[in-house]
Amino acid sequence: MSGDSKVGRRAVLIGIGSAGAGLALGRVSHFFPLDSPMMTPDWSPGDEGYVPSTCLLCPSRCGILGRVVDGRLVRIDGNPLDPVSRGGLCPKGRAGVQLLYHPGRLTGPLERTGPPGSDQFAPISWDAALERLASKLEAPVARKAGDRVGLLTGHATGSMDEVMTRFMTVIGSPHLLREDYADGSEEVVSLMQGYPSPPAYDLERSDLVVSFGAALSEAWWCLPQAAAARHSQGSDGPRWMQIDTRLSRTAAAADSWYPVRPGTYGVLALGIAYILLKEGFYDDSWIPHRVTGYEDWTNDDGKLVPGFRTLVLRHGRPDDVAGRTGLAVDRIIELAKTFGAAERPVAIWDHAVGWQAGGLADGLAIHALNVLAGQLNRPGGVLVQRSLPLPPLSRSHPLSVTPVPHDPTLDSARWPETVVHGDGSPLDVLLLYYANPVASRSDSEQVREALEHIPFVVSFSPFLDETARHADLVLPDHTYLERWQDAPTPPTVPTPSWGLVQPIVEPLHDTRGTGDLLLELAHRLGGEVESAFPWSSMEALVVERGRELSSLERGSVFVPEVRRGELRELEVRGWWIPHGQSAAAFWSSLRESGGWFDPYVDDQTRTGASRLESGKVALFPLEARRRLAERMPGLVDDILPAGVRPTIEGAEANGEFPLQLHPYRLMTLASGGTTVFPWLLDSLGPVGGDAWEGWIEINPQTASDLGLHDGQRVKTISAQGSFETRLRLYAGTQPGLVNAPYGLHHAVSGWGVLEPFNPLAAVGTRRDPTSGLPDWYSTRVRLEPV
Repeated sequence: MSGDSKVGRRAVLIGIGSAGAGLALGRVSHFFPLDSPMMTPDWSPGDEGYVPSTCLLCPSRCGILGRVVDGRLVRIDGNPLDPVSRGGLCPKGRAGVQLLYHPGRLTGPLERTGPPGSDQFAPISWDAALERLASKLEAPVARKAGDRVGLLTGHATGSMDEVMTRFMTVIGSPHLLREDYADGSEEVVSLMQGYPSPPAYDLERSDLVVSFGAALSEAWWCLPQAAAARHSQGSDGPRWMQIDTRLSRTAAAADSWYPVRPGTYGVLALGIAYILLKEGFYDDSWIPHRVTGYEDWTNDDGKLVPGFRTLVLRHGRPDDVAGRTGLAVDRIIELAKTFGAAERPVAIWDHAVGWQAGGLADGLAIHALNVLAGQLNRPGGVLVQRSLPLPPLSRSHPLSVTPVPHDPTLDSARWPETVVHGDGSPLDVLLLYYANPVASRSDSEQVREALEHIPFVVSFSPFLDETARHADLVLPDHTYLERWQDAPTPPTVPTPSWGLVQPIVEPLHDTRGTGDLLLELAHRLGGEVESAFPWSSMEALVVERGRELSSLERGSVFVPEVRRGELRELEVRGWWIPHGQSAAAFWSSLRESGGWFDPYVDDQTRTGASRLESGKVALFPLEARRRLAERMPGLVDDILPAGVRPTIEGAEANGEFPLQLHPYRLMTLASGGTTVFPWLLDSLGPVGGDAWEGWIEINPQTASDLGLHDGQRVKTISAQGSFETRLRLYAGTQPGLVNAPYGLHHAVSGWGVLEPFNPLAAVGTRRDPTSGLPDWYSTRVRLEPV
């Protein structure tokens, strides 16, 4: 770790203001068990300090403070100066200590000596490993065949994403494949408002949050944002109403739970809209002027096209909606009137809506509630985050090469199929950065086969995970606690910020940061590849980016909460306080506080709600209607979600697959490497029981009807595949539904694994034809005793 990045105890208590109280008093947290100190006569307290950084274990990008004693990380707390997490930190973030000291971490680079998928690897020196990799890249680069190289990455943002993009561009490859798990909300906002961005929910200023299946307490985009806004006793925070197919942690923590049948979120949204329109609970001051598609209109062919109001009144009658959703009429009315009476309500959704056939129609129906409430670009509603003002690297450091056009036959969704079934592998080299597709994809067998077809595979995983076992080389990355990076907040947060990732401790093992490896590879390849990377290290790149922020006439380094409010009021009035620091001094302040943020939010301009050519928000826009009509035959009025999917009482209920599968994510296991944390496995117990072995959940009555009992081993079978595990009876499961957590028990070298467990094997490769997203929630299954 270069430079003096450790903030001493006195500096913490004095130098960063209110952070001291937060650290001194602490928050409810878990303590990492340490050996008792040797209390000899010459014992003295160790050198103790706190180092600010940013957690990278999920997309939330929470600010953290690492407590370091004598060079050892002993505890991770939230950074109270972080404007988003505000000192909050989930169990996953605190358990980062276990990631750092995990006995299963790779201690150096490895080359495979056995068959693909085995754990037969031998150590190799870094120089030899990089020479071997560089030699595999030199040939395609030299003959202008860089498209023979692919890079598959998990969730990556900021400078690391730009380095990977730049590397692939300069070697001439269009194959930067991303497993970013978009939930479909970005497309809804793009169609309805013209913004190519996911919605940013202003939860903290909402007085009612209605969640359509969003895993706010488990695996959402920004858990601290949701936690800070959650209503609590004696608080003026929002009320939470959770619409969900199971009694999840989020549903249990909400003020009210509304259980609905799978695939009926959009139908319920129509029912809510029906009551809002009938009772006058909508914003009629802006809909006539700023919204299109509300009333009927005549198209160019002279045909009358039903508008949103007509469609809702035709198909959203409470009795019909109750029959489809399974939710009683009085509860539908209660929910709708509560939403309509709120001053600042917001309706939100995530993968539970988007990852199923017709999910686009459901998302459009849910977001229409925000339009009716007039809650676009309004406090407590749906905002669009201002972009981070850092210019892209391509602007500050232009490239001399033109990017190769994207190849649609080799995309993130279909690359295994293309590799396996094509005329020879289209790739000679595949690089894997924080991607474990053998464990995370539903077509894991095809992924294994594809990896065996590709001549040379390299993984940068810190663990010998399922996919790394198929690699020819494993070049283990530092953990995020040992490397340099940056971490912009996700676009679902109203205000942009730039979190600094800096080493909290020196690297424990002979590992290297992947960003630094790409820079070194570029220098080894030479020529225009080398000239595209003028930085000596990722640290140098991050320092450059951080210092660029000092020249912006907006924002500030992280400051205490009272200062955040002052800065926001100044920017609202068009004022900004100059930093008054040199770039070097500003960088020092940024390191000590943990990052930069811009407190300004434009939440008053009605015209800011849409960037469509009309300047208005579109309800059930024409492009969406066309796409749904073409790709989802049988839709009601070509657009409405009603009738898109059979419910559990439908035609298949008594057929070969009478049950419906519902895969769900667990809060502590929502990102790849965290399945190796013992703390987090234990923390699953309060809702689901012992989590050291996988399970599925069914309703006790369903079990009785099938002649099954609690704890029995069963096989879950679909038309696409099957998996085997224990059965758990859970009254929070709807009849006819099989709930299955995924992400448990990845095979990690050096740590005992009871059983590989992947319920996605039964999901298969189906995708929603209207959005291209995976269709995980339309799978029908049956259970058989083992």
